[in-house]
Amino acid sequence: MINLALRPSGFLLILLFAFVALTGQTAGAQDVLDPIRWTIKTDAPLSVKPGDKFNAQLIAAISEGWHLYSPDQPPGGPLPTRIKLPEGQPFKLADEIDSPAPQVTFDPVFKMETQIFEGEATFTLPIAVAANASPGKQTLSVNVSFQSCNATRCLPVKMVRLTTDIAITGAQNSNAAPSSTTNAGSETKTGIRASSAQSGLGVGAQVPEFSFTDFNGKPHKFSEYRGHYVLIDFWATWCKPCLADIPHLKELYTKYHERGLEIIGMDSETLGQEEGDADPEFAKETQARARTIVSTRGAVWTHATAETAVPVAVKIFGVESLPTKILIDSQGKVIARIEEGSELDQLLAGLLAGK
Repeated sequence: MINLALRPSGFLLILLFAFVALTGQTAGAQDVLDPIRWTIKTDAPLSVKPGDKFNAQLIAAISEGWHLYSPDQPPGGPLPTRIKLPEGQPFKLADEIDSPAPQVTFDPVFKMETQIFEGEATFTLPIAVAANASPGKQTLSVNVSFQSCNATRCLPVKMVRLTTDIAITGAQNSNAAPSSTTNAGSETKTGIRASSAQSGLGVGAQVPEFSFTDFNGKPHKFSEYRGHYVLIDFWATWCKPCLADIPHLKELYTKYHERGLEIIGMDSETLGQEEGDADPEFAKETQARARTIVSTRGAVWTHATAETAVPVAVKIFGVESLPTKILIDSQGKVIARIEEGSELDQLLAGLLAGK
Protein backbone atom coordinates (compact mmCIF):
# COMPACT_ATOMS: atom_id res chain seq x y z
CA MET A 1 0.00 0.00 0.00
CA ILE A 2 1.35 3.47 -0.87
CA ASN A 3 1.60 5.97 1.98
CA LEU A 4 0.38 9.14 0.25
CA ALA A 5 1.42 11.32 3.18
CA LEU A 6 5.02 10.29 2.64
CA ARG A 7 4.85 10.33 -1.16
CA PRO A 8 3.31 13.61 -2.37
CA SER A 9 4.39 12.87 -5.93
CA GLY A 10 2.32 9.68 -5.85
CA PHE A 11 -0.67 11.62 -4.57
CA LEU A 12 -0.32 14.15 -7.40
CA LEU A 13 -0.03 11.33 -9.91
CA ILE A 14 -3.24 9.74 -8.66
CA LEU A 15 -4.99 13.11 -8.86
CA LEU A 16 -3.76 13.46 -12.43
CA PHE A 17 -5.10 10.02 -13.35
CA ALA A 18 -8.43 10.87 -11.74
CA PHE A 19 -8.62 14.16 -13.68
CA VAL A 20 -7.82 12.42 -16.96
CA ALA A 21 -10.48 9.79 -16.32
CA LEU A 22 -13.09 12.42 -15.44
CA THR A 23 -12.33 14.53 -18.50
CA GLY A 24 -12.61 11.50 -20.75
CA GLN A 25 -9.03 11.57 -22.02
CA THR A 26 -8.66 7.82 -21.51
CA ALA A 27 -11.81 7.00 -23.43
CA GLY A 28 -10.00 6.58 -26.71
CA ALA A 29 -9.32 2.88 -26.30
CA GLN A 30 -12.95 2.17 -25.47
CA ASP A 31 -14.18 4.41 -28.29
CA VAL A 32 -12.21 2.38 -30.82
CA LEU A 33 -14.01 -0.77 -29.67
CA ASP A 34 -17.43 0.84 -29.35
CA PRO A 35 -17.44 4.31 -30.96
CA ILE A 36 -21.24 4.46 -31.30
CA ARG A 37 -23.50 4.08 -28.26
CA TRP A 38 -27.21 3.51 -28.83
CA THR A 39 -30.12 4.23 -26.51
CA ILE A 40 -33.89 3.99 -26.96
CA LYS A 41 -36.68 6.05 -25.41
CA THR A 42 -40.38 6.47 -26.11
CA ASP A 43 -43.15 8.99 -25.61
CA ALA A 44 -45.60 6.23 -24.67
CA PRO A 45 -47.86 6.98 -21.67
CA LEU A 46 -47.84 4.86 -18.52
CA SER A 47 -50.04 2.39 -20.33
CA VAL A 48 -51.25 1.96 -23.91
CA LYS A 49 -54.14 0.09 -25.47
CA PRO A 50 -54.16 -2.31 -28.42
CA GLY A 51 -54.28 -0.21 -31.59
CA ASP A 52 -52.61 2.83 -29.97
CA LYS A 53 -49.63 4.56 -31.53
CA PHE A 54 -46.57 6.19 -30.02
CA ASN A 55 -43.06 7.19 -31.07
CA ALA A 56 -39.77 5.50 -30.22
CA GLN A 57 -36.50 7.34 -30.64
CA LEU A 58 -33.19 5.63 -31.29
CA ILE A 59 -30.30 7.88 -30.33
CA ALA A 60 -26.78 7.21 -31.65
CA ALA A 61 -24.02 8.98 -29.71
CA ILE A 62 -21.04 9.01 -32.07
CA SER A 63 -17.52 9.43 -30.72
CA GLU A 64 -15.42 12.29 -32.06
CA GLY A 65 -13.62 11.41 -35.27
CA TRP A 66 -16.04 8.58 -36.14
CA HIS A 67 -19.12 8.60 -38.33
CA LEU A 68 -22.25 6.55 -38.97
CA TYR A 69 -23.76 6.00 -42.41
CA SER A 70 -27.28 7.03 -43.34
CA PRO A 71 -30.05 4.47 -43.99
CA ASP A 72 -30.29 6.10 -47.42
CA GLN A 73 -26.60 5.61 -48.22
CA PRO A 74 -26.47 4.62 -51.95
CA PRO A 75 -25.31 1.08 -52.79
CA GLY A 76 -21.82 0.37 -54.03
CA GLY A 77 -19.99 2.02 -51.13
CA PRO A 78 -20.04 1.81 -47.34
CA LEU A 79 -22.96 0.00 -45.75
CA PRO A 80 -26.11 1.88 -44.77
CA THR A 81 -27.59 1.75 -41.28
CA ARG A 82 -30.52 -0.69 -41.15
CA ILE A 83 -33.28 -0.45 -38.54
CA LYS A 84 -35.83 -3.24 -38.17
CA LEU A 85 -38.44 -4.47 -35.70
CA PRO A 86 -38.02 -8.23 -35.28
CA GLU A 87 -41.12 -10.36 -35.65
CA GLY A 88 -42.95 -12.01 -32.77
CA GLN A 89 -43.72 -8.89 -30.74
CA PRO A 90 -46.99 -6.94 -30.40
CA PHE A 91 -45.49 -3.84 -32.04
CA LYS A 92 -44.89 -2.84 -35.65
CA LEU A 93 -43.89 0.21 -37.63
CA ALA A 94 -46.91 2.42 -38.30
CA ASP A 95 -45.12 4.51 -40.94
CA GLU A 96 -41.68 5.25 -42.36
CA ILE A 97 -38.76 5.89 -40.03
CA ASP A 98 -37.89 9.58 -39.71
CA SER A 99 -34.11 9.94 -40.08
CA PRO A 100 -32.10 13.11 -39.51
CA ALA A 101 -30.60 14.93 -42.48
CA PRO A 102 -27.12 13.49 -43.15
CA GLN A 103 -23.97 15.26 -44.22
CA VAL A 104 -23.14 14.56 -47.84
CA THR A 105 -19.44 14.21 -48.65
CA PHE A 106 -17.43 12.78 -51.52
CA ASP A 107 -15.39 9.71 -50.61
CA PRO A 108 -12.28 9.44 -52.82
CA VAL A 109 -11.76 5.74 -52.01
CA PHE A 110 -15.25 4.60 -52.96
CA LYS A 111 -15.31 7.35 -55.62
CA MET A 112 -18.85 8.32 -54.70
CA GLU A 113 -20.87 10.60 -52.46
CA THR A 114 -21.53 9.22 -49.00
CA GLN A 115 -24.16 10.21 -46.44
CA ILE A 116 -22.89 10.30 -42.87
CA PHE A 117 -23.82 11.38 -39.34
CA GLU A 118 -21.39 12.79 -36.80
CA GLY A 119 -21.83 13.71 -33.14
CA GLU A 120 -25.37 12.48 -32.50
CA ALA A 121 -28.16 11.15 -34.68
CA THR A 122 -31.78 10.53 -33.61
CA PHE A 123 -34.11 8.23 -35.55
CA THR A 124 -37.85 8.44 -34.82
CA LEU A 125 -39.92 5.27 -35.26
CA PRO A 126 -43.73 5.55 -35.32
CA ILE A 127 -44.91 2.44 -33.46
CA ALA A 128 -48.37 0.83 -33.55
CA VAL A 129 -49.58 -1.58 -30.86
CA ALA A 130 -51.07 -4.71 -32.41
CA ALA A 131 -54.85 -5.04 -32.16
CA ASN A 132 -54.47 -8.47 -30.54
CA ALA A 133 -51.73 -7.43 -28.11
CA SER A 134 -51.92 -9.20 -24.77
CA PRO A 135 -52.31 -7.01 -21.69
CA GLY A 136 -49.38 -6.61 -19.34
CA LYS A 137 -45.78 -5.56 -19.66
CA GLN A 138 -44.51 -6.17 -23.20
CA THR A 139 -41.04 -5.60 -24.60
CA LEU A 140 -40.46 -3.42 -27.65
CA SER A 141 -37.35 -4.64 -29.50
CA VAL A 142 -35.54 -2.84 -32.32
CA ASN A 143 -32.57 -4.26 -34.21
CA VAL A 144 -29.98 -1.88 -35.66
CA SER A 145 -27.16 -3.03 -37.94
CA PHE A 146 -24.57 -0.42 -38.78
CA GLN A 147 -21.00 0.28 -39.75
CA SER A 148 -18.75 2.91 -38.19
CA CYS A 149 -15.57 4.33 -39.70
CA ASN A 150 -13.05 7.04 -39.03
CA ALA A 151 -10.39 8.48 -41.33
CA THR A 152 -8.15 5.41 -41.15
CA ARG A 153 -10.21 2.42 -39.98
CA CYS A 154 -13.60 0.78 -40.43
CA LEU A 155 -15.08 -1.50 -37.80
CA PRO A 156 -17.01 -4.62 -38.77
CA VAL A 157 -20.74 -4.41 -39.28
CA LYS A 158 -22.38 -4.61 -35.86
CA MET A 159 -25.90 -5.40 -34.71
CA VAL A 160 -27.43 -4.08 -31.51
CA ARG A 161 -30.83 -4.92 -30.09
CA LEU A 162 -32.48 -2.06 -28.23
CA THR A 163 -35.30 -2.91 -25.85
CA THR A 164 -37.73 -1.05 -23.61
CA ASP A 165 -40.82 -2.19 -21.70
CA ILE A 166 -44.30 -0.92 -22.59
CA ALA A 167 -47.30 -1.48 -20.31
CA ILE A 168 -50.45 -2.47 -22.21
CA THR A 169 -53.84 -1.82 -20.58
CA GLY A 170 -55.10 -4.79 -18.63
CA ALA A 171 -51.82 -5.64 -16.92
CA GLN A 172 -52.08 -6.79 -13.31
CA ASN A 173 -49.87 -3.85 -12.35
CA SER A 174 -51.04 -1.30 -14.90
CA ASN A 175 -49.84 1.65 -12.80
CA ALA A 176 -46.21 0.63 -13.17
CA ALA A 177 -44.36 3.04 -15.41
CA PRO A 178 -42.57 1.45 -18.36
CA SER A 179 -38.83 1.77 -18.72
CA SER A 180 -38.70 4.59 -21.26
CA THR A 181 -34.95 4.68 -21.76
CA THR A 182 -32.70 1.68 -22.25
CA ASN A 183 -29.05 1.45 -23.17
CA ALA A 184 -28.18 -1.15 -25.76
CA GLY A 185 -25.13 -2.44 -23.93
CA SER A 186 -26.69 -5.53 -22.36
CA GLU A 187 -28.35 -6.53 -25.59
CA THR A 188 -25.46 -5.85 -27.94
CA LYS A 189 -24.81 -8.64 -30.40
CA THR A 190 -21.56 -8.86 -32.33
CA GLY A 191 -19.51 -11.64 -33.78
CA ILE A 192 -16.70 -10.83 -31.34
CA ARG A 193 -17.90 -10.56 -27.77
CA ALA A 194 -15.74 -9.27 -24.95
CA SER A 195 -16.12 -12.56 -23.12
CA SER A 196 -15.06 -14.72 -26.04
CA ALA A 197 -12.91 -12.52 -28.24
CA GLN A 198 -9.30 -13.62 -28.49
CA SER A 199 -6.44 -11.16 -28.42
CA GLY A 200 -4.87 -12.97 -31.37
CA LEU A 201 -1.36 -14.25 -31.96
CA GLY A 202 1.43 -11.99 -30.78
CA VAL A 203 4.81 -11.32 -32.33
CA GLY A 204 6.90 -14.50 -32.37
CA ALA A 205 3.91 -16.83 -32.07
CA GLN A 206 3.71 -19.87 -34.30
CA VAL A 207 0.69 -19.71 -36.58
CA PRO A 208 -1.34 -22.94 -36.31
CA GLU A 209 -2.51 -24.78 -39.37
CA PHE A 210 -5.73 -23.46 -40.90
CA SER A 211 -7.66 -24.03 -44.10
CA PHE A 212 -9.51 -21.75 -46.47
CA THR A 213 -11.14 -21.78 -49.89
CA ASP A 214 -10.16 -19.27 -52.55
CA PHE A 215 -12.47 -17.32 -54.87
CA ASN A 216 -12.14 -20.06 -57.49
CA GLY A 217 -13.36 -22.74 -55.09
CA LYS A 218 -9.91 -24.26 -54.56
CA PRO A 219 -9.09 -25.42 -51.00
CA HIS A 220 -5.81 -24.36 -49.36
CA LYS A 221 -3.86 -24.97 -46.17
CA PHE A 222 -1.59 -22.41 -44.59
CA SER A 223 1.23 -24.95 -44.52
CA GLU A 224 1.40 -24.68 -48.32
CA TYR A 225 3.11 -21.33 -47.82
CA ARG A 226 5.92 -22.61 -45.60
CA GLY A 227 9.25 -21.28 -46.88
CA HIS A 228 7.69 -17.96 -47.99
CA TYR A 229 7.10 -14.70 -46.21
CA VAL A 230 3.33 -14.27 -46.02
CA LEU A 231 1.32 -11.11 -45.61
CA ILE A 232 -2.22 -11.96 -44.45
CA ASP A 233 -4.52 -9.07 -45.35
CA PHE A 234 -7.93 -9.03 -43.65
CA TRP A 235 -10.14 -6.72 -45.71
CA ALA A 236 -13.73 -6.12 -46.84
CA THR A 237 -15.52 -4.11 -49.50
CA TRP A 238 -17.11 -1.90 -46.83
CA CYS A 239 -13.68 -0.95 -45.46
CA LYS A 240 -12.49 2.11 -47.38
CA PRO A 241 -8.92 2.06 -45.94
CA CYS A 242 -8.70 -1.56 -47.15
CA LEU A 243 -9.57 -0.52 -50.69
CA ALA A 244 -7.15 2.40 -50.50
CA ASP A 245 -4.37 -0.08 -49.62
CA ILE A 246 -4.78 -2.16 -52.79
CA PRO A 247 -2.49 -0.07 -55.06
CA HIS A 248 0.29 -0.23 -52.45
CA LEU A 249 -0.12 -3.98 -52.04
CA LYS A 250 0.09 -4.36 -55.82
CA GLU A 251 3.41 -2.53 -55.80
CA LEU A 252 4.79 -4.69 -53.02
CA TYR A 253 3.56 -7.90 -54.62
CA THR A 254 5.15 -6.97 -57.95
CA LYS A 255 8.42 -6.02 -56.26
CA TYR A 256 8.81 -8.90 -53.82
CA HIS A 257 6.78 -11.87 -55.08
CA GLU A 258 9.71 -13.38 -56.98
CA ARG A 259 11.83 -12.92 -53.86
CA GLY A 260 9.51 -14.99 -51.69
CA LEU A 261 6.54 -12.82 -50.69
CA GLU A 262 3.03 -14.22 -50.79
CA ILE A 263 -0.14 -12.31 -49.96
CA ILE A 264 -3.34 -13.96 -48.79
CA GLY A 265 -6.35 -11.67 -48.96
CA MET A 266 -8.90 -12.73 -46.34
CA ASP A 267 -12.29 -11.40 -47.44
CA SER A 268 -13.93 -10.49 -44.12
CA GLU A 269 -17.30 -9.21 -45.32
CA THR A 270 -19.27 -10.81 -42.48
CA LEU A 271 -16.81 -10.04 -39.67
CA GLY A 272 -18.84 -9.03 -36.61
CA GLN A 273 -21.96 -11.04 -37.47
CA GLU A 274 -23.07 -14.06 -35.51
CA GLU A 275 -24.54 -16.99 -37.40
CA GLY A 276 -27.99 -16.36 -36.00
CA ASP A 277 -27.88 -12.72 -37.04
CA ALA A 278 -26.27 -13.16 -40.44
CA ASP A 279 -28.09 -11.49 -43.31
CA PRO A 280 -27.93 -13.83 -46.37
CA GLU A 281 -28.80 -10.98 -48.73
CA PHE A 282 -25.98 -8.87 -47.35
CA ALA A 283 -23.51 -11.74 -47.60
CA LYS A 284 -24.43 -12.49 -51.21
CA GLU A 285 -24.21 -8.84 -52.20
CA THR A 286 -20.84 -8.18 -50.56
CA GLN A 287 -19.26 -11.39 -51.85
CA ALA A 288 -20.16 -10.40 -55.40
CA ARG A 289 -18.67 -6.96 -54.79
CA ALA A 290 -15.48 -8.51 -53.39
CA ARG A 291 -14.94 -10.54 -56.55
CA THR A 292 -15.56 -7.49 -58.70
CA ILE A 293 -13.03 -5.40 -56.76
CA VAL A 294 -10.38 -8.13 -56.91
CA SER A 295 -10.77 -8.45 -60.65
CA THR A 296 -11.13 -4.77 -61.59
CA ARG A 297 -8.36 -3.48 -59.31
CA GLY A 298 -5.80 -6.12 -60.21
CA ALA A 299 -5.41 -7.75 -56.80
CA VAL A 300 -3.97 -10.90 -58.37
CA TRP A 301 -2.89 -12.67 -55.18
CA THR A 302 -4.96 -15.44 -53.55
CA HIS A 303 -8.17 -14.42 -51.79
CA ALA A 304 -10.12 -16.49 -49.27
CA THR A 305 -13.91 -16.50 -49.24
CA ALA A 306 -15.67 -14.82 -46.33
CA GLU A 307 -17.10 -18.14 -45.14
CA THR A 308 -13.59 -19.52 -44.61
CA ALA A 309 -11.72 -16.27 -43.85
CA VAL A 310 -13.84 -14.91 -41.00
CA PRO A 311 -13.36 -17.96 -38.69
CA VAL A 312 -9.59 -17.57 -39.18
CA ALA A 313 -9.84 -13.84 -38.46
CA VAL A 314 -11.74 -14.33 -35.20
CA LYS A 315 -10.49 -17.62 -33.78
CA ILE A 316 -6.80 -17.44 -34.70
CA PHE A 317 -5.84 -13.81 -35.16
CA GLY A 318 -8.42 -12.05 -32.95
CA VAL A 319 -9.29 -9.50 -35.63
CA GLU A 320 -11.70 -6.85 -34.35
CA SER A 321 -11.39 -4.13 -36.97
CA LEU A 322 -10.23 -3.61 -40.52
CA PRO A 323 -7.81 -3.26 -42.14
CA THR A 324 -5.65 -5.76 -40.26
CA LYS A 325 -2.42 -7.00 -41.81
CA ILE A 326 -0.14 -9.63 -40.30
CA LEU A 327 3.34 -10.43 -41.63
CA ILE A 328 4.56 -14.00 -41.09
CA ASP A 329 8.07 -15.37 -41.65
CA SER A 330 9.13 -18.38 -43.71
CA GLN A 331 8.83 -20.66 -40.67
CA GLY A 332 5.26 -19.65 -39.93
CA LYS A 333 5.93 -17.24 -37.04
CA VAL A 334 4.36 -13.81 -36.65
CA ILE A 335 6.81 -11.00 -37.44
CA ALA A 336 4.45 -8.06 -36.92
CA ARG A 337 0.87 -6.85 -36.93
CA ILE A 338 1.18 -3.98 -39.39
CA GLU A 339 -0.18 -0.58 -38.38
CA GLU A 340 1.18 1.62 -41.17
CA GLY A 341 2.17 1.04 -44.80
CA SER A 342 5.59 2.55 -44.15
CA GLU A 343 6.21 -0.09 -41.47
CA LEU A 344 5.50 -2.84 -43.98
CA ASP A 345 7.82 -1.22 -46.52
CA GLN A 346 10.69 -1.14 -44.04
CA LEU A 347 10.16 -4.71 -42.91
CA LEU A 348 10.02 -6.15 -46.42
CA ALA A 349 13.03 -4.12 -47.53
CA GLY A 350 15.04 -5.54 -44.64
CA LEU A 351 13.85 -9.10 -45.19
CA LEU A 352 13.73 -9.42 -48.97
CA ALA A 353 15.64 -6.59 -50.63
CA GLY A 354 18.84 -8.61 -50.84
CA LYS A 355 17.23 -11.72 -52.33
